[in-house]
Amino acid sequence: MIGTNRERDRFVELAHTVRIKNGADARVARLMSRQALPGHFGEFVAAMVFGIRLCRTANQKAFDGVFRDDALDGKTINIKYKTTHDRRLNMKKEGDAGPDFYLVMTGPKRKAKPPLGGARPWVIESVFLFNAAALVGELRRRNPKKKIGVAAGVPVDLWAKAMIYPDGVSPLLSVTDDQRERLALFAASAVG
Repeated sequence: MIGTNRERDRFVELAHTVRIKNGADARVARLMSRQALPGHFGEFVAAMVFGIRLCRTANQKAFDGVFRDDALDGKTINIKYKTTHDRRLNMKKEGDAGPDFYLVMTGPKRKAKPPLGGARPWVIESVFLFNAAALVGELRRRNPKKKIGVAAGVPVDLWAKAMIYPDGVSPLLSVTDDQRERLALFAASAVG
C-alpha cells in the first residue's frame, strides 16, 4: 500500500517510465522484426555487422544463422548477447547437434556484486568468436569431468584468444573498419 507522498510520487513516476519503455520496446521490435529481447537484439546486430543470414524463426534449434561473407561463408553460427561479460557461455550439450561457431557479444565485465536495482543497458563492449568444436575439445581436455551446456564456464585465456572486438586477436575473423564503426554505435559512451 502506498503510504507517503514520496512513495506515491515514485509509483507514479514508475508508471510513466514504464509507458516510455513500452513505447521504446515497440519501436525496437518493429525495427528488428522480432521481439524486443536482449537475445533478439544481439542476433539482429550480429546479422547487420557480420553478414549473417538469420534463420526465419527465432527458435531454430542448434544455430541462429549462417555466415554469408568471407572465409566463413556457409558456416552455422549461434549468436549470444549478454548485457554483462561473466565468462559463462550457454552451449549445446555434448551429443546435441551444435553450430560451427559461437559469436558472443557482451556488455561490460560483471562486477563481483552488482548493485541492487542496477540497470543492464544494451551495450556492446566486446565480441568473441569461438570455433564450437575446438572450444568443446579444449574444455574437455582441461577438465574431462566438467559438464558442457548451459552456463558453461569458459577460462579467461580462451575468451582472450577468441576476441575479435575491440582488440582483434582471433585468427578466425578480422573485424573491418566499417564493422568497428557499426559496433561502436552500441558502446556505453554512445548509448548512455
